[in-house]
Parts: sequence; C-alpha cells; structure tokens
Amino acid sequence: GAILILAKPENREKLIYLMRIERVRYRRPAHAGDVVTIEVNVQRLRSRMGQLHGVARAGGKVVLDGRMTFALGPKG
Repeated sequence: GAILILAKPENREKLIYLMRIERVRYRRPAHAGDVVTIEVNVQRLRSRMGQLHGVARAGGKVVLDGRMTFALGPKG
C-alpha cells in the first residue's frame, strides 16, 4: 500500500521507511496455491508520514488484517 504512495509525482524521488506495524491479526491460514488479495486504505497521510490499514483475503475470507505506519524520506 505504501508503495502506491510513491506513484504520486511529488513522491517519486522518495523512499518508504517502515515505522510500525500494529494490531495485526492472523485470522486463518492461507495455503500454497491460494490466491490472496490485499486491500489497503490510507487512514492518514501527511507530508512525511502516513498510516495504512490493510486486509488480506483468500477465497473471499479474511486471513490477515492490521495497520502500518510509514515515513517518506529522500533517496540517498
């Protein structure tokens, strides 16, 4: 999800730094061969920091959900 933030023209020369992963819940296992889809919503986005909430599903059932906080910084 944070990688999509880099698609914005003003963020193309920046890097994503993972700051925190929290409230991650593993609901059920995903097995080899399962198609896992990931849905991410931006909860907060400021000039240098952001927070995302994501849900992973396999077979239409939630297998994992949680939040991630990240920072945007210059390359190099």
